[in-house]
Amino acid sequence: MLKVGHYEIPSGEALSDVLNEFEGFETLDDRHVIGRRIVWHEETESTNDDARHAAEAGEPEGLVVIADVQTAGRGRMSRTWTSAQSSDILFSVLLRPDITDLPKMPLVAGLAVARTLDAFTDQLVTLKWPNDVRVTDRKISGSLVESGSSNSGYFAVLGTGVNVNMDASAHPEISKIATSLRTLKGESVSRREVMRKLLIEMDRIYSSPEHLGTLVADWSARVETIGQKIDVRWGDELLHGVAEGVDETGRLLLRDGSGELRVLEAGEVTTQLSGQ
Repeated sequence: MLKVGHYEIPSGEALSDVLNEFEGFETLDDRHVIGRRIVWHEETESTNDDARHAAEAGEPEGLVVIADVQTAGRGRMSRTWTSAQSSDILFSVLLRPDITDLPKMPLVAGLAVARTLDAFTDQLVTLKWPNDVRVTDRKISGSLVESGSSNSGYFAVLGTGVNVNMDASAHPEISKIATSLRTLKGESVSRREVMRKLLIEMDRIYSSPEHLGTLVADWSARVETIGQKIDVRWGDELLHGVAEGVDETGRLLLRDGSGELRVLEAGEVTTQLSGQ
């Protein structure tokens, strides 16, 4: 089912004059879990909130909620997410992983985006712990993963934004730190093709025990933070040290100035390369 405004339309039916670039995705490709049901909004407050409400109502995993506009979209640490209408990809995925795999869900989103972008740019795509995807030292994607439980069990909502056709120069607050596929390629890019590839990559990682088993190693191989002297803000405390790697759940291993190895949780810190 696809949703247009407040209406759900079975996959494959015409959407008349409503522009939905993601029509029919549920029946495309050989995906196992992610994209079993896709809901598209012209506008919504937050795709994460929509997916969470569905989870609390007993929705099976695999639901994907996509929006052209979010009026209350958010990133980590209550930051807002900037995107023009029908320009980028804004979506959330509802998953119900084994509780032991729950901490790995932010890695699923980041690695899937990075692999997807590899197909659309020759530039090196890297990850900045804990959840940024970067190209040419600028952010092109970020994720907010929220978890919870209901009568149906534990769930995770993977909210992701990917800058596809955004013009960062039109947004002074992010113009020096963000980029998009359009900026990198010098031409508009099909959101449909990016989203299709992204759903395939995310499903491949999540649905395969083999890929899920190598997730941390594959994710770590792209992390630009590892081996760097960094500053990490932990609440009101600013930590300094060398990023030695991540543990089996993606937590950052920071060797501080005293030689102590600190284990830092994703979602509770901000990271900057020393000197920046």
